[in-house]
Amino acid sequence: MRTNKVISSHRTFGNIALIVLFTIFSFNRCKNVDKISEAQVFRYNEDVSVNTLDPIYIKSQSEIWIGSQIYEGLVALDDKLQPIPRLSKYWEISPDGRVYKFVIRTDAYFTFVEPNQNGKLTPQLSRVTVNDVVYSLNRLMNPKNGSPGMWVMNNVDKAPRVLNDSTVEISLKNPAPAFLSLLATNYCWIVPEFTQKWQEGRLSQQPVGAGPFYLRRWETDVKLVMLKNPQYFVFDGKQRLPFLDAVNVTFVKNKQTAFMQFMAGQYDFFNGIDGSFKNKLLNQNGTIKSDYQQRINAVVTDFLNTEYIGFYLGDTLKGKPNPFRDKHLRKALQLSVNRPEILRFFRNGLGSEAVNEVYGFVPPSLLGEHHKEAKTINYPQKSEPLREFQNSEFFKNPSKFAKISLTTTADYLDIAVMLQNTWKKTLNLDVAIELQTGGMLRQLREKGDLGMFRGSWIADYPDAENYLGCFYSPYLVPFGPNYTRFVSKEFDQLYDEISTGIVRSDEDLQQRNANINNANQILSDEAPFILLYFDKSLRLMQKNIEGLSNDPINRLDLRRVRFKNSL
Repeated sequence: MRTNKVISSHRTFGNIALIVLFTIFSFNRCKNVDKISEAQVFRYNEDVSVNTLDPIYIKSQSEIWIGSQIYEGLVALDDKLQPIPRLSKYWEISPDGRVYKFVIRTDAYFTFVEPNQNGKLTPQLSRVTVNDVVYSLNRLMNPKNGSPGMWVMNNVDKAPRVLNDSTVEISLKNPAPAFLSLLATNYCWIVPEFTQKWQEGRLSQQPVGAGPFYLRRWETDVKLVMLKNPQYFVFDGKQRLPFLDAVNVTFVKNKQTAFMQFMAGQYDFFNGIDGSFKNKLLNQNGTIKSDYQQRINAVVTDFLNTEYIGFYLGDTLKGKPNPFRDKHLRKALQLSVNRPEILRFFRNGLGSEAVNEVYGFVPPSLLGEHHKEAKTINYPQKSEPLREFQNSEFFKNPSKFAKISLTTTADYLDIAVMLQNTWKKTLNLDVAIELQTGGMLRQLREKGDLGMFRGSWIADYPDAENYLGCFYSPYLVPFGPNYTRFVSKEFDQLYDEISTGIVRSDEDLQQRNANINNANQILSDEAPFILLYFDKSLRLMQKNIEGLSNDPINRLDLRRVRFKNSL
C-alpha cells in the first residue's frame, strides 16, 4: 500500500504483461477441482504470505482476513464496532464489572475436511460446546504456547471455567470497559478441544473453526481455497449465510501485477494502493478518476491507523545527552510539519489530519461525543516553531547533545525527505536520515538506540485505550508498546480510569470519553511523537459485487457478499 517502487509504464510492456496475465489466468480458471459454480466463487489476491492460521499466532492482516472466514469467537463487533454475541447467545456482567457469564449457542458447528474410507476429502461437523470455549481461552493464556496475543487475557483473574453445559464464566482482576472488544479479536477465536490431541503446529496449517467457510486446499504462497460452511448458524432473513459458495485466494507478491490482474477482471476485489499507480487511479482529493469510475467501484473508509514519528525520551542517546528530552525541541519539530502537503503529495488525500488543532494519537472516530472535526486547521505561523526551537537547549549548545537523525524504512523515505527539507527551511536544522529494514528498526527502537523513528499503530481492538496504552508508563518496553519511554503521572491516572472504570450509564460513558480526550490532549501538549496523519483505507471491487463494505478496522466480511443477479 505504501511502497515506492518505480515500475515502467511503457505502453509495449503493459500490453505484453496483460497478454501474459490473460493467458495464465485463463488457464488457471479452467481448473475447477471442487466442481463449484464459477458464478459464486469470490477471488482476491494477498501480496503478503500467510504463515499460520492458528488463531493464537495470527498477526498479519492477510492471516486475519482468511482466519475471519474460518473462525468465530464468543463476541463479534457490529458495523459500529460495538460488541455483539456470536458463538454466545448473550452474556451477563456482575454489578462490580468483574465477572462475565456467557451462554453458548447450540446451533454452531465446526466444519473441517477429512478423508473418508475411499480417501476422498469430505466435510465433517462437530458442534461447538462450552468445553471448546474454555479450552481455546486457556490455550491463549498458557505461557508455554507463547502467543503474541496473550496480553488480551492479562486482566483475567481466574482461568475461564465451565459452569454448566451452556455457560462459561470469566473473572477479571479489575473492571474493564473494553474487555468485550478484546474478546472479539482474532486471538480469542474458538477452536475445537479435540485439536489438543493433534501434533504441535497442525492447527496452523489445518484450521478448524465455526465460521462461514472452511479450508479446502492450501498451497503455500500459491493458492488457498475455502468452501461454504453448510451449517453456518447466521441467517439473512430466511436464507442461511454465506451467499458465496467458495473463496479463492492467490499470492501474487507484486502489487502492480495484482492490480493489473484485478483490472483485467481476474479478481473481484483489490485492497489498498501502491505508489507505482496511485496517481493514475486517484485524484489528489482521494476520489477515483473518471476513467476508472466507469469500470470499478471504490469504498474509502476511515482506518484505525495512526502514522507518526516517535521520539525516544530516555536520558542518554548513543552515549551523549538526549536532545529529545527537551519539550521545546519536540514542539518545534511537531509544529513545523505540514500535514495537508503530506496527504496531498504522498497519499492523494487518503487520510485526515489533526482535529480541532489537537495533534493527539487517538484516531478521531474513537474520541466519542467530544469529537467534532474542524473545517480548517489553523497551522502555526513560521515564527511559532522557530520560537520553540530557539528556546531549546539544543539550539543553545548543539555540540553537547547526540546527533539528530530520523530513522525510517525505504517505504517512507519520500515523507522523511520532505520532513528533512521542512525542518531545514523552517528551523535551519539539519536532520540526517537513516534507512533500516522494518525488523531492524523495531529492534533498535526497543533497545532505545533511535532518537526519532517512523512508526504506525493499527488498532488491536477499536477502543481509545489501545492507542493511549502506547504511552502508559507501566507499558514501558519490554513490558508493553511504550517505545518512546514517555512518563506522566497525570496521564497514567487518566489511563487507569479509562481502562478499569465501570461504564453502566450514559454519564459513565461521558466521563470516560472526557478522560480519553484529556489524555489525548496531554499527548498533544507534551509531544512525545509527531502526528503525520490518521489513515484511510481504499477498497476496490468489480461492478457486479454486492454486499462488500468496509469499516475502520478494515475487516473483510464476505458473509453477505454476492454477485448481482445471482440470487
